[in-house]
Amino acid sequence: MPAVHPSHLTAWCCATAALAALLYNVPVLLRSRGNPAVLALSVHFLCSFLGFFEQLTGLNTAVALLPGRPHPGPLVTELAVVGLTGTQTVFLTYWSHPPEAARPRVRRRVAVFAGMAVALVVLDFALGLGDRRAVADRLTLADMSDPAYAAYLYFFFTVCAAGQCETVRLSWRYMGIAQRSWLRRGMGAAMLGATLSLVHCALRCTEITGTLSGWDMTPLDTANWLTGDIGSALKVFGWTVPAWGPSLSRAVRWGTRYRAYRRLRPLWIALYRTVPDIVLDPPVLCRIGDLLAWRDLDYRLYRRVIEIRDGQRALRPYMPEPAPGDGDGDGGAGPGARSGAEREAYALWVAIRDKCASRAPRGAAAEAAEASDGRREASGLTDDIAWLVRVSDAFVRLR
Repeated sequence: MPAVHPSHLTAWCCATAALAALLYNVPVLLRSRGNPAVLALSVHFLCSFLGFFEQLTGLNTAVALLPGRPHPGPLVTELAVVGLTGTQTVFLTYWSHPPEAARPRVRRRVAVFAGMAVALVVLDFALGLGDRRAVADRLTLADMSDPAYAAYLYFFFTVCAAGQCETVRLSWRYMGIAQRSWLRRGMGAAMLGATLSLVHCALRCTEITGTLSGWDMTPLDTANWLTGDIGSALKVFGWTVPAWGPSLSRAVRWGTRYRAYRRLRPLWIALYRTVPDIVLDPPVLCRIGDLLAWRDLDYRLYRRVIEIRDGQRALRPYMPEPAPGDGDGDGGAGPGARSGAEREAYALWVAIRDKCASRAPRGAAAEAAEASDGRREASGLTDDIAWLVRVSDAFVRLR
């Protein structure tokens, strides 16, 4: 089985991501037909997909677009690159300027990049590049040794470099005013990708010059595909992450809360068995019910925190006085010192043990425990969850 070059894997990932982003963007485009930025973004994803797909598959889908033209694939790939480069400057202009100021700028950019695309087609036909390519479906060093083809490539990479420079400038501008965190991250990734693409264009021009001069330019191959493919991947990531990034954040938050809900169970179940009245909805299906607690997780977690606190209050009379070696909130000095969470867990463990053994309450410790509880409850719910998770973990270690 032949080895797969890393650039092919990157290109397939970029093509798949661009197609997915295009399909995701179609309903948005239909809902906002008057939004030129959304239209430009959709065209960008379409050009990106077509460029990668034509380059990778060798199916020459371009034959349908240019019938009778020999080896049209590379030309269509180059036009797709010009299209995606131009469209990214269009939607960035709309994002970073008021609509009134953006429209004339966009008209100029569309005219410039459309003119460049037409010039590429005219040059390709005039120079007969379809018949002069050393390899029909890709650019090689042998092509660069052809002066006419080299001039064409100089023009193509200059067009791309100009678009990448504009992308870097507009991305930097918009990052400063973007409100959404995932949008800022995406702009940063796209700006880095455009910078790498700019380096790629410079390397390609250097490669052309060296080949025309008779030098061996094969050492630049690795740098070429690294800057080109990684730059493309970063741009695809940057333009798509504002759409799926918030869902990723929600999934991470849900996972964090689900894990906290599960980690609170040992303490909560011990308190429930000791003081059953604290629980609004008694547990069913034992641990399976906890594992399947996917719906209304925020409410369930909130109830679990409240019920633990209620159980803590109910057991205050049974809690021991703090040991002399224990420190305050963050830990104590000496070998026997416990952290604040460990002290609270130990106090609950002793209170549960004494309550279950029907021992007399320790009234003297109730006020101290109440004061300690009051300080903890003054924090927000997120902090309280994090604290009680630490207490529950310490409680498990005591059992």
